[in-house]
Amino acid sequence: MILVCAFSSCRPRRWCSSKPAAGRGLWVFGVSLVAALVTAVGSGVPAEAVEWVFNTAEDGQQVGQLSMLNAEEVAFTTSAGEVTVAATAVRAIEPVEKPQPGVFAARLWLTDGSLLAATELQLAGPEFVLRQGTNELRLPQAAVARVAWSLEGDAESVVSSVPPVWQSVVPASAESDLIVIRKSVDPEPVYQAVPCAILEIDAEAVTVALDEDRIPVKRERVAGLVWLRADKESDIPGPVVDLVGGRVLAREVRYLSENDSIELVTDWSASLVVPAAAVRRIDLAAGRTVSLATLPTEDISVAPFFSGLAGVDELAAAFQPRMVAAGERGPGGLSGPLIVARPRTVLRWKMPAGVRQLRMTALAERSQAGGADVVVVVDGEELLRRTLSPAAEEGEVIDLAVAGGRRLELHVDFPAAASGGLQGLGRVRLLDPRLEK
Repeated sequence: MILVCAFSSCRPRRWCSSKPAAGRGLWVFGVSLVAALVTAVGSGVPAEAVEWVFNTAEDGQQVGQLSMLNAEEVAFTTSAGEVTVAATAVRAIEPVEKPQPGVFAARLWLTDGSLLAATELQLAGPEFVLRQGTNELRLPQAAVARVAWSLEGDAESVVSSVPPVWQSVVPASAESDLIVIRKSVDPEPVYQAVPCAILEIDAEAVTVALDEDRIPVKRERVAGLVWLRADKESDIPGPVVDLVGGRVLAREVRYLSENDSIELVTDWSASLVVPAAAVRRIDLAAGRTVSLATLPTEDISVAPFFSGLAGVDELAAAFQPRMVAAGERGPGGLSGPLIVARPRTVLRWKMPAGVRQLRMTALAERSQAGGADVVVVVDGEELLRRTLSPAAEEGEVIDLAVAGGRRLELHVDFPAAASGGLQGLGRVRLLDPRLEK
């Protein structure tokens, strides 16, 4: 109940405004709820002990109560006592009982790749003010690249990184900031992107400068805003924190035990504080991860079942593996990061220094008759072979130690036990293939 109130648009004063004579039970419940919220978020004394799952490199998953988190160490209390490990040995932590993603009025894409949502949004001067229920976040105007509102009748209101439908009307090379206005909804929504200078945002209007005039545009007509910002390289500097209201790419993450909150250091804020109850997951290994979908290969060789076809220039491209980076779309509308390959494909990479683990999920498409084998070879030695079945919808999870290796090869081949049949017609998906340091 505390989570619902903290990240919805309700106001404690609505409960307190109920007259005791007409609804004393409701009034008492409201006072109790507010008191519980203050205790959980504002007083520094958690309402109850929250258990977290700690995914460590050495001991797998452990469950306990978080007591310390910083750039050097993670400490937590389990039934067996206090555990302290190096932060580099922890892959991820997440609450056992995850708060559900919220429904918000607006989404903000930031220049560093982060995404934040808001129940209320204001802009006045150099700073944005976001409200997520009772929690308030402040961030510099220069950190925001785009805002999308959930208008009446829109399907997209839950926090999602999916671009809004009006994105298609934004010019590929905009020369100024843009305000996107929804002009009509019958039979389909019609949007118009208007060049302008964005000045202010409040609950009633978005004020812009257009042809030297200051024009307030009613908020219910505005679908989104686009700022003219220089593109930054999309990299993950450190931990990635999934929130009830967004996803933040952080440089450092700290646990503040005095008020049960998480402090984030980002490219645009030296101290962004959110309640621990708003956190769904902290991926501590994100900044130590190299995606194989974007790491340049040393060599790729393909020898399909119909090997002669690979020599025909017009057909050779059809057999080549597809590398799909995060945020991109691949064959059949699949979203990255992933690698799509056909049997008898070998990909080889030079491994970056300090890599300790290879992780991915391998999945054979249903059209791949008889399935496929995925083989991992490090420095010429076969370390793992998995046979994929098209019937296994969740695929095979690969989590393999590769510390000390210099060359990594991934082989996609026909199953060793298969013979004959229509082989080589399907594909294998390597989902989120990555090396962790």
